Amino acid sequence: MPKTTETMMRETWHPSSGPWEDDDLLHGTPRFVMVRAAPAVRQALALFSFLLAAVPAIGFLADIPLLHRPIPGEAGILPLTLLALAALALAILMQRPFARSGPVEQTLLLVAAMIGLGQLIWLSRGLPLDPEVTGISEAVGILALASALALRRRHPAWPAMVLAGAAGMICLTAFLGYAMGIGQLRGALSPFTMLILTPLVLGAQIAQARRPVFRTLFRDDKLARVLRMEMALAAIVPTALAIVIFRMDPNGPSAADAFYAQAMILFCCTGVLVAGRMRDRLDRERRALSRELQRASLIDPLTGLANRRGTLVMAGHAIHAARRGGRPVSMVICDLDHFKAVNDRLGHGVGDRVLETAARLMSARLRMSDVAGRWGGEEFLLVLPDTTLAGAEALAEILRHALAEELRIRPSGEIGKGPGGKPLTASFGCAVVETSRNDGFERALDAADQALYAAKRGGRNRVASATDMAIAGFC
Repeated sequence: MPKTTETMMRETWHPSSGPWEDDDLLHGTPRFVMVRAAPAVRQALALFSFLLAAVPAIGFLADIPLLHRPIPGEAGILPLTLLALAALALAILMQRPFARSGPVEQTLLLVAAMIGLGQLIWLSRGLPLDPEVTGISEAVGILALASALALRRRHPAWPAMVLAGAAGMICLTAFLGYAMGIGQLRGALSPFTMLILTPLVLGAQIAQARRPVFRTLFRDDKLARVLRMEMALAAIVPTALAIVIFRMDPNGPSAADAFYAQAMILFCCTGVLVAGRMRDRLDRERRALSRELQRASLIDPLTGLANRRGTLVMAGHAIHAARRGGRPVSMVICDLDHFKAVNDRLGHGVGDRVLETAARLMSARLRMSDVAGRWGGEEFLLVLPDTTLAGAEALAEILRHALAEELRIRPSGEIGKGPGGKPLTASFGCAVVETSRNDGFERALDAADQALYAAKRGGRNRVASATDMAIAGFC
């Protein structure tokens, strides 16, 4: 069944968000180009972490302590921890954006999780691994990140995001400890563990770029760019201020100062993200309303056909395309006969149903490329690309017979087929659009209108055409 003008317009003007957003995300507009690039960025971060893990691995193999404990007296990285981090990096490298985890990826995540869980159980019993290696924070970070990666495709998305965020907060704690010179926090993670784990945490969060909560950050539009700048400032400014201010404290920074700075950073980033989501939601509603208003300005609400303005817009596109291809275009004006009598005798409600039924009946006999619009009260305009005058006349005859045979108005106000009632007749005027002229549409409209009046003067319920001679004489 041919689609209505409203359906065609909805398919032509896809909204920026809503039911079509997933299609746009994968195949559509460049608004989501950063989301589609997220897998490559994630794999680049994982590759960096995996290559960085090779440095302490060489240190263990070559017995070079400086490579696995770069700061003498500070925390070092354990071989098991290094193995877990390498497994996590490989798991991220093997991930596919919209595919389920494969057996190798699941095995790597399981190995990392078991190592983190084993260290956690060991340390919870009060059995330190080494006086100069990291403690429980390292085990918790590895276990949280492995769990987040295992849940990356689950719904809802917040458990994976929270777990990856927890691992990120551990990395931030260690960074503040080293940056602020707080000995109590420097041991949260060893330098190499912090440097390897942080890109993996970022990769785990970037894996959620397709989720609505993060999608706002990764779109390529003005609102998303402003939001990314705000997010960067919310993370960098409190961190820099905390390092500078607390280091200037005569008593020196404490662990409480670092946790306060961490809370401020988390609060600022969360606030920016929530505000960005609210702005994005309001912007989507505004754009949806704008699209609905635009559609309403082009579509006749009663018949579902294009209104006068919409008909002009769509006809202009059709004629322009025909002009480029050198193809013919014809025009038909249809006017329902004695329609005023229907309104006067049966009421405007019946008249509206007659218009709606007539529009649906004619639309069902048109091609997808044809333009159909309600031109006036009971007047319809058809613009027919790739159609000669003879083809337009043939279509008008088909529509005339269809209206008379299938649309009968009974005294009770019922509309339908079958015996009884009075058939609805219509008069048609046909003309050819001279696509080579800039005023070809207006000239054809005048000619078709004259042909319509000729059909009415000839007794109505007939088709009349404006011949080339008649057009020349009229113009």
